[in-house]
Amino acid sequence: MSSSVSDVVEAALHLTPAERREILARLWPEQVLGDGGAVWKGVRFGEAVRVTAYDSRQEPFVEELRQFLTGGALARFEDEADGTWETYGARRTYYVTMTPKREFVALLSSWPPDRPPREIGLAENR
Repeated sequence: MSSSVSDVVEAALHLTPAERREILARLWPEQVLGDGGAVWKGVRFGEAVRVTAYDSRQEPFVEELRQFLTGGALARFEDEADGTWETYGARRTYYVTMTPKREFVALLSSWPPDRPPREIGLAENR
C-alpha cells in the first residue's frame, strides 16, 4: 500500500460513522436503479416541507429531520416499490418515505449511526 493510500485509510479510521457513509456514497456513485436512476442522491427541500412521523416514538426527531432536509442531505434510495430512502444526518440515520415534488416526508424509523438496526420494525401509531 502506498503511503498516500495508507494516510487516507488511517484518516478514515478517525471519522464518525456519518462521515464514513458520506465517503462511501461518493466512492460508489455509479450504483443505479432498475429505471437507470442513481441510488445515491442529494436532496434539498424548501422551508415549506411537511415532515411527519408515522410512529409516535419518532416524533422527537421530526424537527431535526426537517432542518436537515432543508439544508441539503445525502439520501440512498432503499426500495423502489415503496419509495423508501435512508438519509444520513450527523447524529441519526433516518428511514423515510418522501415525495420531493410534493415536499412531503414521512419518518418511518431512525437510529444513531453507530447502532444500525438489523431489522426495521414499523409499529402502528397508537
